[in-house]
Amino acid sequence: MKIDSLWHGRFWTGDPARPEARTVAVHHGRILAVDEVSGLEAEHEYDFGAARIVPGLHDAHHHTAGTGEQLAAVDLRYPKVRTLDGLYAAIAERAAELPPDAWVRGGGYDQNRLGDHPTAEGLDKAAGGRPAIIEHVSHHMIVANTRAFELAGAPGRRGYPDIPGGRVLRDEDGRAVGLLQERAGDPVRLEGAKTTGEESVRALRLASEQALRYGLTSLTEPGVLVGGAMGVNAPVLGTYQTAIETGALRPRMTVMPFHRVLHGLELNAEGMRTLDLGMRTGFGDDRLRLGPVKIISDGSLIGRTAAVHDCFCGERDNRGVMVVDPDELLELVPAFHRAGWTVAAHAIGDRAIDHALDAVAAARREHPRPVRHRIEHFAIATDEQVRRCAGLGVVPVPQGAFISEFGDGILSAIGERRARGAYRMRSLLDAGMVVPGSTDSPVADANPFVSMHDLVNRVTAAGADFAPEERVTAAEALRAYTYGSAYAVGRENDVGTLRPGLLADFVALSDDLLAVAPSRIRDTGATATVIGGELLWGEDAVKAR
Repeated sequence: MKIDSLWHGRFWTGDPARPEARTVAVHHGRILAVDEVSGLEAEHEYDFGAARIVPGLHDAHHHTAGTGEQLAAVDLRYPKVRTLDGLYAAIAERAAELPPDAWVRGGGYDQNRLGDHPTAEGLDKAAGGRPAIIEHVSHHMIVANTRAFELAGAPGRRGYPDIPGGRVLRDEDGRAVGLLQERAGDPVRLEGAKTTGEESVRALRLASEQALRYGLTSLTEPGVLVGGAMGVNAPVLGTYQTAIETGALRPRMTVMPFHRVLHGLELNAEGMRTLDLGMRTGFGDDRLRLGPVKIISDGSLIGRTAAVHDCFCGERDNRGVMVVDPDELLELVPAFHRAGWTVAAHAIGDRAIDHALDAVAAARREHPRPVRHRIEHFAIATDEQVRRCAGLGVVPVPQGAFISEFGDGILSAIGERRARGAYRMRSLLDAGMVVPGSTDSPVADANPFVSMHDLVNRVTAAGADFAPEERVTAAEALRAYTYGSAYAVGRENDVGTLRPGLLADFVALSDDLLAVAPSRIRDTGATATVIGGELLWGEDAVKAR
């Protein structure tokens, strides 16, 4: 039989029935055979030599457009920017390159590293009269300057409205100081988000190029629009379609629409909540498909806006923010569940997790059907919440990379006792759950090897142990980034392992992730990335036979 290609190397397949293989046969983008290739004649034949090859990596929570936008914006992440003065200098340098009325955009700052948040007045001086907006590393708050407030209808930063589900920080005279938390930033974001289609596709191209370098062959985008704008700098679904058609975006995409863009069908007696044409979870193909509907129920942990039962350390009156009222959540989740959607509820604080689990339990009780609802982040979780999550069949989606990136700030925010339940992994697996791997890029860098390193080692940037009892093995971390992330969006029969019938996505590694010392996992990287049997990055790592 004539087939497209044969690939030789040291394959870790992720398939318990055949964990190791030497040859993979590919035809029409899918795996035709593993090792049993006699009688097959290939048009092309490739050899990875002694390199370790693994299934394509899949980030289960990756803001793809936001990643590209941050790559194009002023990079304010630590250690590139170490002080507030350094932040203002970086903004001033970019502003000097722009026209007088252009928006100055930056992202990635962390007040835990800088000592405080920047201010509107500081950005005024740096931006030279231009509107400026900078995104906090959590992507749950922004800082805007005076010109940005004026464009949003609040001259002199006076009269800026209080918005439910958000918080505006003000001075003694009631003027906004610049920091806008959660939905309070929506009006300013809307003004700053008016980009062209070409700019949006460029952002996706930048994110795609990074993903291929990192060995990411599939991504789950946790929040897109389907038309119009809603005050967040989120991409329109059609932009993804254009980017795929033009070759700008190469990884396979599962995209989540925000719940606020769905609506009820007027003639539907059950009040079905849907996109136009009745589309719901699962619509699409192997390049672009609809995933769960995304509901952001609370804020962020590092921004201290996550909804918690006990106040944040040093802030006696701060129990965070419920962006969606708990009673509304109890209505929304069952409604989407009845309509055939999988629900992905962003819930970071333990208070928000309780409300999210209550809503899923109500949905299952009212309308039993097999479905894998998700809780994005599942960050501060008690033992009881772990047991309840497993019992409801909910998929928790934690971020390993947050341990080294933000672990010290998390310890400061909630203390060591509560941090023992933060971004769990071992206890989730022991409870019988299939857990995915993710980074929440661009909140943390999308590098999956750093995230797997943190899941195995669980040590902060300052060297502190971070819930060490939650450590997992390298094989478990790799399974999370392959099978686990595929399972989280119901795609385990398409990607996640290397076996006949599945899509031919695999990655060559610079070192054997399963054999290196745990302390060296983060030093591993991708040397070649193959999607659908096509080598898209790393030609030097492959030899043609």
